[in-house]
Amino acid sequence: MTTQPLSASSPAPVVSLAEEYADIVRHLASLETQERVTFLPHLLERAPPLDIGDVVDRASSKAAPAEGSKRDASELLGKGPDTTMASLRRQKLRSFSLSLLTPRPVLNRLKILDVGDNELSDLPGLSCLCNLEELVLSRNWFGTLPTEIGSLSLLRSVDASRNFLRPSAESLLFPALRGLPTLRTLDLSYNQKCGTQLHVDRIRAEVPGLADVRATLWEKNSSVPGAYVGASAAERDATLLRSQLEPWGTVQLRRRLVADFGEEPTDPAAVGRADVMARLLERYRRECEDGADGGGGALPGTRRVVRVRGTPVRPDLRGTLLAELRAWRGDRARGGNAKGRERTSIRAECYMILRAPDAAGHKLAGQVHDPSTRKSRRAARIAEKLRRNRRLWDLAQEAMRDVDPTFASRCTEMAVTYGFVGSPHIDKQNCGPFYGLALGDFAEGTGGVCVECSARVVAVVDTRNRLGRIDGRYPHWVCPYDASEERFSLIYYETGGKFVTPGPPIFFLPTHCEQNDGSVQKDAASTCTE
Repeated sequence: MTTQPLSASSPAPVVSLAEEYADIVRHLASLETQERVTFLPHLLERAPPLDIGDVVDRASSKAAPAEGSKRDASELLGKGPDTTMASLRRQKLRSFSLSLLTPRPVLNRLKILDVGDNELSDLPGLSCLCNLEELVLSRNWFGTLPTEIGSLSLLRSVDASRNFLRPSAESLLFPALRGLPTLRTLDLSYNQKCGTQLHVDRIRAEVPGLADVRATLWEKNSSVPGAYVGASAAERDATLLRSQLEPWGTVQLRRRLVADFGEEPTDPAAVGRADVMARLLERYRRECEDGADGGGGALPGTRRVVRVRGTPVRPDLRGTLLAELRAWRGDRARGGNAKGRERTSIRAECYMILRAPDAAGHKLAGQVHDPSTRKSRRAARIAEKLRRNRRLWDLAQEAMRDVDPTFASRCTEMAVTYGFVGSPHIDKQNCGPFYGLALGDFAEGTGGVCVECSARVVAVVDTRNRLGRIDGRYPHWVCPYDASEERFSLIYYETGGKFVTPGPPIFFLPTHCEQNDGSVQKDAASTCTE
């Protein structure tokens, strides 16, 4: 058997970050396993990240229909002549059409359809279920409700919890929902973008017939005592383990308790974020105590630290770039043309965001702005800020082109900072990894970028005079450095492009691992206190 070469018109195969950097993924997993089995020998493999829904659903799972094949709909029905429910739950479906199910008379009598816990983003063929009353779409990838939902004239309830829906006409298909005379319940729990009372009020106004709109009100949850410490990353001490875990959502923290510490899943209705965080910190505390007693693991207050070095920037270029950064800071100190901190959730003396010339749909030259529109005024301000700082942008881009010209062409934004301190956070708007470069007279071995690689492993990426690549969709923060010293940073990132599934948090094999001692703890490690 021979393999035919790809033709010139054939698209190149898409390789994920996890596949491209499989050696790093394996290495980090090996380090985590070493730490985990020291305290939990039975967890040689991470436990499946189950939640309470998985436990409830396991007993009711049925086999999925073969992709692209016809299947008798009666196979999906429960026993008994009057059964009117069908389930395709937990079948790992990424695409599926109800038109694959036969015969039509069986479909016509369905009143309840459950396709929960799959990877669906649409559900073609829904219109053939003319008598459907309940539709369960929970735990899928829906960014919009199924396009045929408006044809289900008898529909009474829709469970669309744990998806990616927004409170907009494009996502929730308000005109279609208004046309359903019997629809009374819409469950949007755990859709992060539908998480305020304003969102709920808007949905009720758009679809007046709804008697029950369910949503997880994040603002209310965050006000529960103990749910969060500090209103933002700027207020959190990055040397504390609690602060480093804070960027994770509650679902991820629940899964860590199960997968990395072997606990049973918790019920969100009974155990809130504050209790989940307390349980997780207690598990870390126990391991710290075991290590102190000679168990062979991490010393008190630490997670295992690995060190990574970025790619050096040319000395002549970084000297010119540093001079430009100093001039930029001086302009701000004198009350220059822009605010000192454009991102107040991060602790930094100066923070400015520059956007690529066409990243927001505007051009520096030849662009006509209508001053009567807010969007045009904003675009004009963005363009003017880039014009004032164009030399800084060009020098930074030159440094990036030397290291990664492909990323330089994709970079849509660059954060320019001075005095960036700690601030554990996750970059939720990024569609892929970012690059960081730090310049200044701060001491060698300090001021690196820490990123959580797993439950028990933290990487420190040396970006001093170097461009380091990091996936900011994992919690990351700046290592301590002397506050009296100078530290500028440039963060290159991309938003609005094609989303790249996260792979490893770092992209070079560590130069070495460090057994956690006092010096490492001062630099990057975590304490077990809150």
